[in-house]
Amino acid sequence: MGRPRNYESRIYDDYEKLSNKLDKVLTQLSTIQSEHKKEIKQLKKENQRLVNELNDNIKVLQISLEKSEQQNKKLILEIERLKNNNKKDSNNSSKPTSTNGFKKVNNNREKSNKKQGGQKGHKGATLTKEDIDAMIENGEIDEIIEVEENKTEENKNIVPIITYEYDIEIKRKVIKHITYPNKPANILKSPVYYGENIKIISNLLGMKYMSMDGIKAFISEITNKCINLSKGTISSWKGEIAEKLNKSEYEKVKLELLNSLILHVDETPIKINGEQYYIHSISNDTHTLQYVNQKRGEDAIKEFGFLESYQGILVHDHFTMYYNYGIDNAECNVHILRYLNGVCEFTNHTWAKSMKELLLEAKARKEELISKEQTCMSEEEYNDYKKRYLDLIKIGSEEYKKDYEINAYKDDERKLLNRMEKYVHNHLLFLEKFYVPFSNNQAEADVRHVKIIQKIGKFRSIDGATNYVITRSCYSTYQKNKVSIYASLKSLLNNQPVLI
Repeated sequence: MGRPRNYESRIYDDYEKLSNKLDKVLTQLSTIQSEHKKEIKQLKKENQRLVNELNDNIKVLQISLEKSEQQNKKLILEIERLKNNNKKDSNNSSKPTSTNGFKKVNNNREKSNKKQGGQKGHKGATLTKEDIDAMIENGEIDEIIEVEENKTEENKNIVPIITYEYDIEIKRKVIKHITYPNKPANILKSPVYYGENIKIISNLLGMKYMSMDGIKAFISEITNKCINLSKGTISSWKGEIAEKLNKSEYEKVKLELLNSLILHVDETPIKINGEQYYIHSISNDTHTLQYVNQKRGEDAIKEFGFLESYQGILVHDHFTMYYNYGIDNAECNVHILRYLNGVCEFTNHTWAKSMKELLLEAKARKEELISKEQTCMSEEEYNDYKKRYLDLIKIGSEEYKKDYEINAYKDDERKLLNRMEKYVHNHLLFLEKFYVPFSNNQAEADVRHVKIIQKIGKFRSIDGATNYVITRSCYSTYQKNKVSIYASLKSLLNNQPVLI
């Protein structure tokens, strides 16, 4: 059977149609592939962007985390530092004992096996019959009254037992002065005035920590409420005595201190009508000189004009301004022992304990040599102490660096290391020159009275504070020389000062 005439033609047409459809499909497929490639490319690009963004965020978070960790470390150190500050007291820092409050402070004194009370060989202070007999013989008793007790006919020939009752009597007296003036101007403005005894007693009470009200009440009580002083009168007596002391005894104290081999210097803040001033103290073991100034530093020293003329050694608590005065300076090692206690308590560094032991050993060695009547230490022995001192500073610097990141006490420790290294000569001067003391305790003792008097009441004027320091300077000098303050003031009011 033969093929249809148009069979091939149809076959060809079908092929053409299929071919065209295939082309269209291929075209569409190509288009789809192209679009998919674009989408894939776009997705890759977007993915890369997201990856980059994520990496950036990770870096930011890492930086933030590092900062947070650093901040946490700082906060932890700050918390430790604040804890350390809270634990600071007069035993491990420069804080005064008045800031201890009810806190129990460790006592660094070595424990002794001795019992409390008077020790063997110590001379007692109790009055004896022999003391009274000697005072009677020397005319030191104002009045002697004999009282016979239980005397009867039966025992009158028995040797009596004699005891002494030692007492004082307070009584009021009036001295009537009869004057015949040759001129009307010689007549006193006031026909009644107070005598020197009541002035001196009032002044003594005020300088022994009694307030104005307390002085008034005391004088009133001991006079059976017959003498009722005013605060103005008591204050004027203070000014009168201070003025007389200033013109005589106070100036003599200045001259004596200028000739001293060493001077202890210190200053303490006071309040005058709410404003801060400073009482400056210059002293040795026999004399005390104090003055008031609103400033603490060099301006105050120049204004007073004393240290500029001094040519000895100044002992102080590392107020470096004092290095501009005197021919040399000695540092207070008791302050250093307190700071070393702080390092021992707040770190695990061994150098501080060793340094403390070295300083106390050197102090004991000096006392041993003095007891043997030696006036100095050999140069070889001194150099050995100095070498050990500097070696401990090196050890301290190494220990300080090892735990720098976690040491909350590092600032205080670094300052202490720097100070002890820079001022080694001044800290060991007590070994070079035996007349130089180990500490500045003398100055601290001399300003302690000021700190106590501030608790009783404030100074209301500069004049009042000045009167106080002048009087206190002379009182302290009298006490150091075992001179009666009462007798000295009595002589002063009769224009016969003791120190001149």
